[in-house]
Amino acid sequence: MSQTILIETNDDLKKIYSLNLNTFVGTDVIYRQNADDALALLRILPQVSLIITEARVGEEETAQKIHQYIKQEALNTNMIVMGDCPGLAREVVCLKEPVSWESLIRQAASHLGVTIQDSINRVKPDYLPVGLYYFYDIQRTPCDVYIRIKKGPSDYQYVKRIHSKDVFDKTVIKKYEDQGLKEFYIPKDYIQYFTTFVTNNLVAKLEQDDLSLEERILTTANAHDIVRDTIQQIGLDQATIDLADAAINSMVKSVQNSPEVANLLKFLFSNKVSYAYQHCHLLALMCHYVLSKQTWYKTEHLQILSFVSFFSDVTLKSHQQMQISSMREFAESNFTDEERQQVMTHALDAVKLMDHHPDADDYIKTVLIQSHGKMDGIGFEDDPSEELHPLSRVFIISDCFVKILLNPALPSTKKDILPILAARFTNPSYQKIIKVLEQKFV
Repeated sequence: MSQTILIETNDDLKKIYSLNLNTFVGTDVIYRQNADDALALLRILPQVSLIITEARVGEEETAQKIHQYIKQEALNTNMIVMGDCPGLAREVVCLKEPVSWESLIRQAASHLGVTIQDSINRVKPDYLPVGLYYFYDIQRTPCDVYIRIKKGPSDYQYVKRIHSKDVFDKTVIKKYEDQGLKEFYIPKDYIQYFTTFVTNNLVAKLEQDDLSLEERILTTANAHDIVRDTIQQIGLDQATIDLADAAINSMVKSVQNSPEVANLLKFLFSNKVSYAYQHCHLLALMCHYVLSKQTWYKTEHLQILSFVSFFSDVTLKSHQQMQISSMREFAESNFTDEERQQVMTHALDAVKLMDHHPDADDYIKTVLIQSHGKMDGIGFEDDPSEELHPLSRVFIISDCFVKILLNPALPSTKKDILPILAARFTNPSYQKIIKVLEQKFV
């Protein structure tokens, strides 16, 4: 799949352009805020096929700056500029504002070599897939639900399996799962209605005070997976923010009342909780333990680090990407260029995502961008400095500990993990955190 950088400051237009570029042109859209952001990405990923940008962002001559870099580096990257660009009119496509998505798609398709027939073939079908985990915490749906049966190489039949008035429970869904089914299908006209229905049900359940610890963990894990799924498809909207907030508050409750780590690990693995949530929950638990041993600890610190634990890897698409915690591991990975770019910038991408979250304050954004030891949120620092925020240092050590613990190819006992951390993190404050972990907690 080709990759396109999009610089558009209007959030509504950004969503419209992105959706249609992906649907009709089949290009992977990467958001950037200005020229500096785009150039930082181009240095990592010079094979980006197309850049679509506003002529100016604020006082910045965005298009001019990017075009100059492309010429200087002799990159094979096309540009479409939205707005008045007299100095570039002979060298790039300039679209007069307001820019319709139809004209933008036509130009993008031309640059990327996509034909009309290609676009027709990419139009979404009448039914859209949703993971079975969307059904774990509901007993009915607002619409009919289907399974897909293959009839030929590119021919499918959709068979109704759950009616809108049916009542069911998780055991019914598990039976489908045990048969190898991974997703149901929803009529495309109902998909937004369905996801809103599921989100509202999950938020209501997470806010209950009488959930057992096990049920709270499983429900929160389900909410976490749905938030990740939604963010990667459409971004962070208000319904997703509400679900994420309810899930984070629920996770804080369960972390404060979690069983011993060994028992918690057994529970997480035996219930097939996703790697993403295993990491998220254990990370929040380890942060809580380290924080509880600090003289400066305040209750809001757990909320901050739980928030960061929840969102730190939310833009990554595989557990293999989430396992990376150093530049050595990154260099040894077999990721595609697109996956490598996602790993390299995911801390920065998470911070940019927080621009749409009203409760993401400077503390949260600081710890997020420093979550791998780098001040700019790009890449990994193998031996982070003392300049990082104290909460960032707690997060970094806890994150590395959990990633080792969850990796079946690495040591799984505290006795073997702590020497690895001590050898890597040599600065005094990090060594003190590692010393805290020597105390009994398993």
